[in-house]
Amino acid sequence: MIPIDEKATIKKARQFLANDFQQFKALALSRYNMPSGMPSLVAVSGGAVDTVEKRQVAGVDAVAVVDAVRDTLGKMRPDNAKLIELKYINGVRVVDIACRIGYSERGTYKLINQALLEFGMLYGLIVWG
Repeated sequence: MIPIDEKATIKKARQFLANDFQQFKALALSRYNMPSGMPSLVAVSGGAVDTVEKRQVAGVDAVAVVDAVRDTLGKMRPDNAKLIELKYINGVRVVDIACRIGYSERGTYKLINQALLEFGMLYGLIVWG
């Protein structure tokens, strides 16, 4: 069996949560701030309406990604899920997390890496070595 490349899986999970997930989260929130439906007296193929509809569809996709991440967190060990939630969903700095849990900053990074590995494995971000 091919072994899992843990470092690469952690890196991939970190990049997903720090970059892609943040964009999906913002898009999912912006979906609710867009005008809905069709404005009156506008042609069905109107350019502005098409753009809004495309953003709404993308917003639905983004909501699905955000929901999938939350479902994955629900399957994780509670401590690991909380670390991921604090760092990547709530945006709490590692220094503040370390103070909150009573670990050194270095120890907190190790715990976060363990949580990222678990998240990556459950979410399907595994890199095989």
